[in-house]
Amino acid sequence: MIPPLREVLQARWPELRPHHPPLTSAIVAGVDRSPAAKVTLVFFDWAGDLAAVAKVARSPASEPALLREYEVLTYLWGLDVPSVRDRVPEPLLLERVAGRLALVQAPLRGGPMTAAYYTPGHVADPALVANDFAQAGAWLREFQRQTATGLKLLDAALCEEWVGQVIRAYRKEVGWTATEERLFDEVMANASGLMGLPLPAAAVHGDYWMGNLLVDRSGLRGVIDWERGRSAGPCLLDVYKFPTSYALYMDRGYPGGVVPGHDGRDRWRERWRRFGEWPHLVGFGYAYYGEGWFPDQVRDFVLGHLAALGIPAAANAVFFPLFLAEQALLPGHPRTRAANRALLHAFAEEPSHTWLRSPDGQSR
Repeated sequence: MIPPLREVLQARWPELRPHHPPLTSAIVAGVDRSPAAKVTLVFFDWAGDLAAVAKVARSPASEPALLREYEVLTYLWGLDVPSVRDRVPEPLLLERVAGRLALVQAPLRGGPMTAAYYTPGHVADPALVANDFAQAGAWLREFQRQTATGLKLLDAALCEEWVGQVIRAYRKEVGWTATEERLFDEVMANASGLMGLPLPAAAVHGDYWMGNLLVDRSGLRGVIDWERGRSAGPCLLDVYKFPTSYALYMDRGYPGGVVPGHDGRDRWRERWRRFGEWPHLVGFGYAYYGEGWFPDQVRDFVLGHLAALGIPAAANAVFFPLFLAEQALLPGHPRTRAANRALLHAFAEEPSHTWLRSPDGQSR
């Protein structure tokens, strides 16, 4: 695939990247093993610097994600705002080459935040963790402010779009038990209590986790992988994604799963065993039901972001379970869907009161 795509890019390079050195070589940087798999290729210029990044569909099943990413990136770059120009990859080309759809983007600097996150000692240091949260939160606030499409009143139509459609899709594609019935009845009742509330809408990344944030010593340098993005939607989806993903995988750098610096985290292993054996349930319980500096960091991140958006804490009781439902709806391996469903069941059935279900954002 590299030779035909390189030939196309070399022929069009002066048009695609004026005043940039011509590209020469390329390597395979990664292969997605999901059912809708893609190959990522990295192209270099004559000086050996990054020149372009290409995602190539391996089958027709992976083409819709590339189309969606191209459309979202094209929309965002059309806004001509700093948070996009400085941190979001510029789309260069979407074209079928040698029978496969390829999306080519300009490169961004930095490495994934996960490189430091997975290093033993990083997540045990409150200052390092706080810096990660600060970088992720600062860019997200600017991005949401600059891509905002205005306030929308939560009326019957918006409730149907942002709430009802997600619940029906979940029931159709994931499953339904008495647990879901109780939880989503509660969600609808809470949504009814918020009718008339003005809610901000802005562009949504859809997968705002550490692996998609590029950083270096100067800070956050880029936000990649916009396959789940949309031009406008509820801002809270990205707000929840970062702290939730940060909490789930903290034990990967520690054989045995015991993470230093997080007293009380491991007790959720036994407490939530009834929801399944997925090891990352521990991190979810600790982040949203536990006590200590890290659960405080998570709560402050979410509530601080809501305050910046002008959204009351009571909205968490509606949008957080919808966020969990959307995670379970994502395409991927059946085990991943089952794991995300387990998070939703744990949230629904845990008898302890979490601040996410409190009107004032306080634990009970």
